[in-house]
Amino acid sequence: MHLAAYAAHSDRVKLVATCDIIPERAQQAKDRYGAEHAFPSVEETIAGADFDVAVVCTPTPVREQVVTPLAGAGKHIFIEKPLADSIDEARRMVDLCERAGVKMAIDQTYRYYYPFTMARDLIAEGRIGRPINVVHRELAFREDHGWRPACVRHALAVMGVHWMDGFRWRLGSEAMEVSAITHSSPAIECVGETDANVQILFDNGAAVSYVQSFSSCGRVTDTVVVGTERALKFDQATMHLHAIGVDNGAIETWENPFSDHGNVETTFKLINELLTAIETETTPPNGCVDNLKTISLLEAAWRSADSGQPIALQDGLLN
Repeated sequence: MHLAAYAAHSDRVKLVATCDIIPERAQQAKDRYGAEHAFPSVEETIAGADFDVAVVCTPTPVREQVVTPLAGAGKHIFIEKPLADSIDEARRMVDLCERAGVKMAIDQTYRYYYPFTMARDLIAEGRIGRPINVVHRELAFREDHGWRPACVRHALAVMGVHWMDGFRWRLGSEAMEVSAITHSSPAIECVGETDANVQILFDNGAAVSYVQSFSSCGRVTDTVVVGTERALKFDQATMHLHAIGVDNGAIETWENPFSDHGNVETTFKLINELLTAIETETTPPNGCVDNLKTISLLEAAWRSADSGQPIALQDGLLN
């Protein structure tokens, strides 16, 4: 996905090197996408190639050991979601990058791939009044393979990170309290949770009710935002504006321009935000400090599910 995104925008992104602990994979990616070098380790990549940004797509359990030498070498970082498996690990990486003076941004593609930015703009324009309630569902039967099923934190880390980041991004607000219940279905071979019911209270007064299932019999992904004046109803492809109490269809409808392009175009859009921030010496909107609040939401949901108690946040962050 990343390599295809950069190849489609070679006027903006030049692929210098590929790196994989399985050398054949690095070589295959190099040959297919026209990189100059292929390396079997991060250290050899740093020593042997001249590059500005490293794209880290490793499994989360080894993220920190990859980010550490890159930041130490002064390389900016574009990293896959979730940033980390825990808030403590995320904070260590963020602190490391800040001390090293490098920028790290996260590939939260659903800010655009799912029309969260479109909803954010409509809400900011006052098209629905003040947002009151958000109801979000993602129901599917999903079996992951490889490293993910062995992680003790599963469905929320795989997809919940998209939705929780999207709630924050769309509402322009931060969470105050999170309550969650999780379940691991015997139908899915994995260690962590497959299903979750999460309630989030935001500091602008909006309440989110979010249901995640990897063990559903059908497939549904949709969102409703109820405001004091109107409501938004949307899925990945289409956004509808509805009048309160009127059942005869939408007042206005928009198509999501990114839904037909997959995560390829949104991945480029997000790395371009990082590149622009590097060039202008500003903070990227998808930067790692902001993303600590998304990881805080994930961590709060897991802690609430483990303890059976709501978890409080301060300005969107866990203490």
